[in-house]
Amino acid sequence: MIGDIRKNDMDLNLLKVFVSVANKKSISLAASELKCAQSNVTSRIKQLEKNLGAELFFRVPKGVILPTSA
Repeated sequence: MIGDIRKNDMDLNLLKVFVSVANKKSISLAASELKCAQSNVTSRIKQLEKNLGAELFFRVPKGVILPTSA
């Protein structure tokens, strides 16, 4: 049970990072908002993408954008 709680906490952390990046449309701005290194945000996004088996953002020169649903 403790393992499940820790896993859920980690999943919530990953989602918090995702929401921040999506709202800011920038990994670096999200890192500032979350008060952590840009590399940590990038790693968490990549981890979430791996867990879900999907690319969550398109990387563009001025930040990131969410893919549109068809």
